[in-house]
Amino acid sequence: MVAALLLSPALLAQTVSFGVRAGLPVTDPFSVDQSHQTSTHRYTIGPTIGIDLWRNAAIGADFLFKSASLTAATQSTTVNRWELPVTFIYRFHISSMRRFVRAGVSVNRIFDTGTAVECGRGPFGEQFYCLNGNPLAELRHRNTFGPVIGGGFQFRFKRIRFEAEARFTRWVDRNFGVQDSAVQSNLTQFEILAGAML
Repeated sequence: MVAALLLSPALLAQTVSFGVRAGLPVTDPFSVDQSHQTSTHRYTIGPTIGIDLWRNAAIGADFLFKSASLTAATQSTTVNRWELPVTFIYRFHISSMRRFVRAGVSVNRIFDTGTAVECGRGPFGEQFYCLNGNPLAELRHRNTFGPVIGGGFQFRFKRIRFEAEARFTRWVDRNFGVQDSAVQSNLTQFEILAGAML
């Protein structure tokens, strides 16, 4: 059923664009107490795809890589995460500038905790990670999701479409920790992104 819908002539007739998106996180992915340190690696990057539905509307999906470091007792590790935002896009003109807004849902997954190793489990399956025996963080949700909205402008240079936007995501659950934990994931995410698509 799903395959038949995806391969339908109406969908195959639409314009499909591929490209790359990169950007800078504005907010930190973690909040930590005084015994820990966090540092956001100032990049976000990954492939993107867009499908034009009709003149001003499209569906877009990105597969974005993000990274941050956590430090406990002078020992550091890198936490890596993928994000998959799928959004509905509406384009419009203001003056001579083509602008767009987007809204949808994003899903993330923690896929690597670097040198941190699992050193215990909680009663509900929570995973506790340590660095050389020192407690680091509690991984409560390896995956979570949340609504995402954004907006920006675009322009063309020959066959390439360039986009610049601000994007906001509100996660439903924290990947790491709870509200009072020494290390906790922030539920609010704000970033500046740029993309180039063919």
